[in-house]
Amino acid sequence: MSGKPAARQGDMTQYGGSIVQGSAGVRIGAPTGVACSVCPGGVTSGHPVNPLLGAKVLPGETDIALPGPLPFILSRTYSSYRTKTPAPVGSLGPGWKMPADIRLQLRDNTLILSDNGGRSLYFEHLFPGEDGYSRSESLWLVRGGVAKLDEGHRLAALWQALPEELRLSPHRYLATNSPQGPWWLLGWCERVPEADEVLPAPLPPYRVLTGLVDRFGRTQTFHREAAGEFSGEITGVTDGAGRHFRLVLTTQAQRAEEARQQAISGGTEPSAFPDTLPGYTEYGRDNGIRLSAVWLTHDPEYPENLPAAPLVRYGWTP
Repeated sequence: MSGKPAARQGDMTQYGGSIVQGSAGVRIGAPTGVACSVCPGGVTSGHPVNPLLGAKVLPGETDIALPGPLPFILSRTYSSYRTKTPAPVGSLGPGWKMPADIRLQLRDNTLILSDNGGRSLYFEHLFPGEDGYSRSESLWLVRGGVAKLDEGHRLAALWQALPEELRLSPHRYLATNSPQGPWWLLGWCERVPEADEVLPAPLPPYRVLTGLVDRFGRTQTFHREAAGEFSGEITGVTDGAGRHFRLVLTTQAQRAEEARQQAISGGTEPSAFPDTLPGYTEYGRDNGIRLSAVWLTHDPEYPENLPAAPLVRYGWTP
């Protein structure tokens, strides 16, 4: 996506050694993510590590993957490469990315699909019902606003799997890398308007991942906070099996206060932990919000047998 060579597991370095750590493929996310079918720059074998780029890539890790239709899969990968048009730093920190970190920037004559792992993909402006295609990523981007696509379109059948309200909305964009699906739904976060705000409020100049829809019409929904300190952040997920997951977030101020209290309880002098982080970094805008735990709060198959502990925890140095 960045237009630069990429490193992946098993490729050779300039000096003859093979890469033993790193992603087997460059991805946004996990099995339901947008896979990079061709290395950026057209390099697919040989020596794809560019010493001028100096990007560090860590292997992909899957932290949550429960079986079921269109399941919620929480995976993370790392790339130190920084694009010129980055998405904001995600809830796992600079360079780390998850499937939900996809963001579409709407500019006057350009659409930029980017993630916080250092990749950006450019499309021309789309009118309602139009689509763009990236050959390097084998990725379609379609703007809503029509009930049906042309009968000869490769995505015509997949388009009909979408709920009518999504197909007819010209303000939503949808992406997929296969006529078999799934669709990635790019919309906006509903929010509570300010008391003195003129209504209706204009839509933001970007779109975020709000859910997935497969070719059978099954959905996965990302629930984002409408107000408060976590406004716009994902705090819940409902997968295709009807399971509900709660994502626990923390701010930098909360982590700093917790560290100070732990130091006092341990009888040591608390360090001067900052209550805020720099608002903008080389990796993009950073609000300091981080994911600390994921809980399974509802399972229709086992409603009375939920885990007593989080499915996964994350620790952060304040």
